Amino acid sequence: MSVDGKQNITTKQISKEGCTVVLEVTADATLVNECFHNATLQVQSRAQMQGFRAGKVPLDLVKKNFSGHIIERTLDTLIRRASLVAMQETKLNAVMAPTVSKADFTALKENTPFTFEMTVDVAPEFEPKDYIGIKVTKKDNTVKPEDIKNHINSVLENNATLEAAKEGETVTDKNYVIVSYTGKKNGVEDKKYTAKSEMIDMSAPQTIAGLADNLKGMKKGETKTFEIKEEETPVEITATVEEIKNKVLPTLDDKFAKDMGFENVEKLEEHVKNALEHEAKHKADREVTSQIEDALVKANDFALPKSLVDYHTNLSVENFIQRMFGGRNANIPEENRKTFMQKMRPSVEKDLKIGYIIHAIANKENIAATDADLKEEMDNALKNAPKEAEQIKKFFETRKEDILATIKERKVFTFLKEKANIA
Repeated sequence: MSVDGKQNITTKQISKEGCTVVLEVTADATLVNECFHNATLQVQSRAQMQGFRAGKVPLDLVKKNFSGHIIERTLDTLIRRASLVAMQETKLNAVMAPTVSKADFTALKENTPFTFEMTVDVAPEFEPKDYIGIKVTKKDNTVKPEDIKNHINSVLENNATLEAAKEGETVTDKNYVIVSYTGKKNGVEDKKYTAKSEMIDMSAPQTIAGLADNLKGMKKGETKTFEIKEEETPVEITATVEEIKNKVLPTLDDKFAKDMGFENVEKLEEHVKNALEHEAKHKADREVTSQIEDALVKANDFALPKSLVDYHTNLSVENFIQRMFGGRNANIPEENRKTFMQKMRPSVEKDLKIGYIIHAIANKENIAATDADLKEEMDNALKNAPKEAEQIKKFFETRKEDILATIKERKVFTFLKEKANIA
């Protein structure tokens, strides 16, 4: 194939294994010479030698004294140009940038063709199967009266307050206690066992084992010294109960409902019922989708491009590290990174497989997302957030292809659910 009508690139496929294609690419001597000439001029423009102004060193001296730089630039330009032509010529559907896998760089000379091997990871080619009539079990998503009651009880719990216990009451496992204490380990005061006016939930596990148990039965203002054990070492604790509090739930009445923004208890319960039904429906739909995805992956076995899997696994690990350890440059041991990679790789592979299968089904069934679909999606977004119209329009304009892809994927899943055997 000619480049600029003068030079030629010859491309030959050597092998294909799974999604990995190896190409042999040869650039003829004319293209090699052109890249050498351009590289020499570029190096000359920056070359500095005593007795010459910068950029004015004679070409013969540039070739003699800066040959390494010239060869490096020639290689870079030649491989980039030859690779581009090779990809155009073979029409391979590459998923990542190709890489040079074999080349004798010492063979690069003027007036001589240059050959190298290039590895390309391409999208898998397969015929989607067993996607009609997938057996799916849909769970019951009926909202029961006890579900509504439990949710409202949670709302009451979230709005609970603490009230001082009556005079003379003793600490039980139902109280919240304000306590100050000091601790001595081996006769020496240890700050680990010291706190001032700390609130303790008597019904929850404590960081200091045995503390809550020894507070039971004490009254407000009482001080008690007792011994606990930490790793078989005795620790002497002296604790003073400053306050004893009881958790009080609000009364479920019309006043509480109005405080929550509803006309009365009935309206509150109606809202909770609708919200739970909406959540249950979406949960059931997600479970159906998950079952369909599992069935598709099981029925369609094909190789994935290794470089693409590596890229997305690395990305997932870096995002995880950023979330959990506060930054991409977190000092995480290499062994830990490898462990994260091993754990996340199967999930990445599954997600990529599902994406390819959905795309293949869309092509086979002629399912597409249209501009009309895009407009409907944008109109719904504008309706739900009219004050953010400009941002929404800009988002749809800049992310048009991504949004169309999402709509198409949604259409495919709608099609699969309609054709599924749902019990």
